[in-house]
Amino acid sequence: MKNIFSHSIFLLCFFYINCEKNTEVDGSDNNEPITDLDWNLVWEENFDGQILDQNKWNHLRWRPGWVNNELQAYTDRDTNLYFEDGNLVIRGLVEPGYYDTDYQNNEYNADYTSARINTAGKYSTTYGRFDIRAKLPKGRGSWPAIWMLGENISSEGWPRCGEIDIMEHVGYDDDIIHGSIHTETFNHGLNTQKSGATTISTATDSFHVYSLEWTPSYLRFLVDNEPYFFVYNGSGGNISEWPFDQPHYLILNLAIGGDWGGVQGIDPTKFPMKMLVDYVRVYKKSETNNDVRVTFSVNMKNVNTNGTGVWLSGGDLGSGSPGGLLMTPTSDSNVWSTTLNLPKNSSFTYKFRNGHFPNTWSGGWENVPNDCGTGEHNDRIVYTYSEDIILNSICFSECNNCD
Repeated sequence: MKNIFSHSIFLLCFFYINCEKNTEVDGSDNNEPITDLDWNLVWEENFDGQILDQNKWNHLRWRPGWVNNELQAYTDRDTNLYFEDGNLVIRGLVEPGYYDTDYQNNEYNADYTSARINTAGKYSTTYGRFDIRAKLPKGRGSWPAIWMLGENISSEGWPRCGEIDIMEHVGYDDDIIHGSIHTETFNHGLNTQKSGATTISTATDSFHVYSLEWTPSYLRFLVDNEPYFFVYNGSGGNISEWPFDQPHYLILNLAIGGDWGGVQGIDPTKFPMKMLVDYVRVYKKSETNNDVRVTFSVNMKNVNTNGTGVWLSGGDLGSGSPGGLLMTPTSDSNVWSTTLNLPKNSSFTYKFRNGHFPNTWSGGWENVPNDCGTGEHNDRIVYTYSEDIILNSICFSECNNCD
């Protein structure tokens, strides 16, 4: 077990109460997921055939407006979903006056068509790493997504069932990739969803690997194996905040328009729009793949502690929302501490915050000196390796322990 000082770097971002990180990639179509021996492949779909594998996937038939005021009809036609050069192709089309019936035999007309598939009732799982290699459509009005829903949605409903958006993209932000979670407490209906974003300049020109690492302690979102968003489980067992200890199933779809995708309208000159998926792979941790325990401590001796306690917040460990993780007072009433399970061989930014401010980024932040801070806002940073770490107790707004 190591005992070291933490340094600092601050990364606060303000996009839908989330964190955004710029990532530049070379645009190569040969990118492969970097999965080490600590992950074991347990399920995969390589889309090498010419028809959708009905043992793995459901091909949905939905009318327009079924969710999110989206304009497309989801059809089961081979004009909207087919296979080409070893890829699944989901194609959005402009088809004014298109007529069909949905899965409940309701008649409808639509001006746009597309496709949506999921693994509900055929493959659901809890925890693991999920890698999806895909190339996204280009054009205003497109809204492709790679995501998961709790398999208990029929009994619990949304958002209590839980939703994990591994990748979302809207066509009017061509180079921005989003990752989000939605729960009963944190969801876009309340404007409390936890979301992160990263810049991928070739998202619509090249294939990239969109990944999720999911454990009982955290969700980590990556593009081409580069982490950009992290959500820690600070729920204390409250399922309304963390419904992610139960099986979820996978969903792939291309929506057109809607509450988010259609905010800036639809460009009809960009059709047909194509979302290409090379593969979907699911891994489980091996017995040797262990997280590390990191203990954070802060001494509040020189400040008056807020009645709502001291919180670990901001940066990577802020989980995309301003509230943060509550720390616990120790036997020394001035010292507050918490221990987190974090991925090894990684780095995480954070700050200590005096008081709980769940709905605002203002108030309570420590002012970390430049000598131990890095970046625009002087956040602290911790580096994890293969051993557990106990960080030295740091004085609030200082680089060292209190005198």
